[in-house]
Amino acid sequence: MGKVHAAIEGRLREFIEAQHVFFIATAPLAGDGHVNLSPRGIPGTFAVLDERTFAWLDGTGSGSETIAHLRENGRITVMFCAFDGAPNIVRLHGTGRVVTVYDDDYAALADRFTELPGARAVVVVDVDRISDSCGWGVPLMAYEGDRDLLQPYFERKGVEGSADYRRRKNRSSLDGLPAFDDDPLDEWSTLEGLGAIRERLAAQIDGWEFPAGYCLALDGEFTQANAPGGVHKLPAVVLGTVLKHDGTTATLEVSRQQLDEAITTLAPAEACTTIDHPNLAAWRSIAAQLDAPGGADGVVTAVFVRSIDDPVSSDVDAALRAAW
Repeated sequence: MGKVHAAIEGRLREFIEAQHVFFIATAPLAGDGHVNLSPRGIPGTFAVLDERTFAWLDGTGSGSETIAHLRENGRITVMFCAFDGAPNIVRLHGTGRVVTVYDDDYAALADRFTELPGARAVVVVDVDRISDSCGWGVPLMAYEGDRDLLQPYFERKGVEGSADYRRRKNRSSLDGLPAFDDDPLDEWSTLEGLGAIRERLAAQIDGWEFPAGYCLALDGEFTQANAPGGVHKLPAVVLGTVLKHDGTTATLEVSRQQLDEAITTLAPAEACTTIDHPNLAAWRSIAAQLDAPGGADGVVTAVFVRSIDDPVSSDVDAALRAAW
């Protein structure tokens, strides 16, 4: 049956360090906020630091709920389950803190783990309750191996590409809480930097070519018509990145999540104050209209025109070309 322990030592520590996967649970303070539960388990990326401290090397992911919740309130539960051998469940309740790749303490902590491409932080949990329980309801399952996917993906992106990804995916939580917003915006503050970001994003889309023109439209209406010969290439590749589109002539429906992601991705460009940002303003206007009473059912579309000689892909495409 369940038992509370004074320290992570002996068989408890051996059990934890022998596991292939563990789970972390966090939640925001808001009563209607999203509770988060995430798996972790890349070999060599988690460890018991001492009798009351657990930590893991946190890789870049498609979200950052855990970081957002820890920064707001610190509450966390870490759970390990025995999927083979004797049944057991171990829970570590405590307070978590985030040590990012930009913090002074990061290097010393990261040295305790296997190198992880795209690592964004070490999460340290100061444990205030240690318990185990029977685990009789946990099924027996065979471990077949680790997936060799995440590490090569971020290794290909490199340091700057991983930061670009985090700016797109990790800056806020599902509930709008600040999350991993630590990546510097220095590069975004100059025209030369924006050009480098543009080319870096373009290189990551197979078959990408900058379209002659493009726009975002709400119910067929648009306010910003990017015409051939214009200089609005960064917003184009941001749209292509979010929509996983290579810039060929097409009209694509855009979900609200994709619209928000496009806005979040392009927003750091405001750090460059020597130019205007009409596409960002247009996209935010569309989001505001969707949020207005009666606007939730609006349909957002993206139009790409790679060449003015390509066949027209939709009525919105025809309107865009007419606006040129």
